[in-house]
Amino acid sequence: MDDFEIDDNSIKHNLILGTYFAFTTLSTVGFGDLYPKSNYERLFCALILLVGVGIFSVFLGDFTEILEAYKAIKKDPDDF
Repeated sequence: MDDFEIDDNSIKHNLILGTYFAFTTLSTVGFGDLYPKSNYERLFCALILLVGVGIFSVFLGDFTEILEAYKAIKKDPDDF
């Protein structure tokens, strides 16, 4: 908290920092300008990653089902 001066920032600024960190981490870009420095921060970030991967998996599964349904609709009746 001291390294990134979180206590001195406004809530809006901390929200922007947190969102930026989450997107760069979950997209595997990880620029390295924001990173966890204590064990508590590492644990919290690990939980963010686990939840993010889980949510991404659900969205990807739903997207795959939509594509399969679309393929079934567009299939020719003669292909059966």
